[in-house]
Amino acid sequence: MPWDDEYARGQAARAEELLSALESLPDSAAAARATDTVHTLVGLYGDCLARIVDRLSREEGGGDAVRRLAGDELVGHLLLVHGLHPEPAETRVRRALAGLRSRRRLGEDEVELAGISQEAVRIRLGTTGRGCSSSPQALEQAVREAVAAAAPEIERVEVDVESAPDRAPTALIPVDDLFRRPALAAEREG
Repeated sequence: MPWDDEYARGQAARAEELLSALESLPDSAAAARATDTVHTLVGLYGDCLARIVDRLSREEGGGDAVRRLAGDELVGHLLLVHGLHPEPAETRVRRALAGLRSRRRLGEDEVELAGISQEAVRIRLGTTGRGCSSSPQALEQAVREAVAAAAPEIERVEVDVESAPDRAPTALIPVDDLFRRPALAAEREG
């Protein structure tokens, strides 16, 4: 059970819930002391994890082992929390966008990394009129979620939506018109 991702997500949510509840304790001194204790323990575990990553990285093939460990959702987030993730944010964001394009069957011109800094990621969404499989808002939300999951240290995701210059907008047919019988057909029946 401890290796189950759902269990780990539940434990992480529970930890966040308990930490948030510390702020509402009536005894502010006790709340501050409990918060300080948690931060000290997390720091200690982070220092231990840093030693493990450092020693593992020095071994032959250890860098690959650290990257494989970072590929695990829970371990990867733990490495991020402690600033130990072996891949830079740009690599992780590019991989997340490639996965999103693959899952949604989108081209590179439809979801493109336009820029990245420590604070922000800029994504350019191109509209190519591929149909109504998802709205621009749904795609934008999916991009934001993919970036947040891959690089939670990024503070902002800026999304620019562009229209494809070589395509005219597709005309929409009002729903009421779908149910009207053409005048010619009505005359034949009459």
